[in-house]
Amino acid sequence: MERVKVGVIGAGMAWDKLHFPAYQRLQYKYSIEAICDKDLSKARSACERAGLGWDRAFESYQIMLNTVDVDAVDVMVPIDETFEVSKDVLAFGKHIVVEKPVSASVSGAKELIKLSKKVKMLVAENYRYTEENRIMKDLMDGQAIGQVLSFTDVHVSDFESDGQDPSKFASTIWRKHPDFKGGVFLDSAVHHFAGLRALFGDIDSVFAKGMESKADFAPYSVINAIVVFKSGFCGQYSCLLKAKETQAPFAGLRVYGTEGEIFLENHECGFVNYSNRKGEHQAIPYQPNEGYFNELINFYDAITQNTPIASTPEKGLSDMLMVFDILKSIETGLPVSVAEEPAKRKRAAAAK
Repeated sequence: MERVKVGVIGAGMAWDKLHFPAYQRLQYKYSIEAICDKDLSKARSACERAGLGWDRAFESYQIMLNTVDVDAVDVMVPIDETFEVSKDVLAFGKHIVVEKPVSASVSGAKELIKLSKKVKMLVAENYRYTEENRIMKDLMDGQAIGQVLSFTDVHVSDFESDGQDPSKFASTIWRKHPDFKGGVFLDSAVHHFAGLRALFGDIDSVFAKGMESKADFAPYSVINAIVVFKSGFCGQYSCLLKAKETQAPFAGLRVYGTEGEIFLENHECGFVNYSNRKGEHQAIPYQPNEGYFNELINFYDAITQNTPIASTPEKGLSDMLMVFDILKSIETGLPVSVAEEPAKRKRAAAAK
């Protein structure tokens, strides 16, 4: 089997905790050829874990790409650096995986979409590839809970407390003091809405309220939004960044139908709970964190077999636009029509 040769840019926590374990399971599909990080010691340490010599560790990704033969590049850098790094990688003509969000700005995302037409580009949005979302989608498509009526999706975290733990993503300086619109709300909410759109389809409009935050990490510490989908139904989304759930089960995601309910406490719990009016209940097991593994399979198949990519940069842009539309609704106090991804706008215009 042909292996795709990969160069890595960014040897931080996303590589160490999320991407590298997936590549380890896919050694028959991928070979890691070189690793770059602005901190050379991190690149060297990552090379050692990947079985590479220090000659494959780089501080400059330009030097890495001019030195080592790779087919694709996995980009995992701070959000405000993603656009420039991805743009340079595309200029080398390499296939690219880039951590979400696809850019810190809408204009940057649109430019990357234009530049990526001749290569395969996947936005590493694992919520589009998780086992739990597939299970919930299958239950809804199979009418297990009848007609889907509404949902509540609640995300609770204590960012400042988490930031004191060096093993957590919240501890990174660029998340504590972001230099991009939306701060950690952008960083986390693109996940949430990628998952909701995968489950329920395209979003029509949103009306949101927020509690302002005095901290640097986000403009609001609490955001509540009514989300209306193009299918006509709506639900409630909540994101709290200065709280901690102290009672089990946690609020999580609940989907209500005419005949039953689906409940996912969180993405780490390992079970999707399904119940119906007959009193039947089922806890359907799944393996957490399979999204990273599944997205790399999709990327490999796209390169070698031209399989369609599920998490395209266009979808990544739509996730960003949804976050910015929520912020716009809070700022204006009005409902906001949600922008569609560029490809869908073109298809809709052609149909008229």
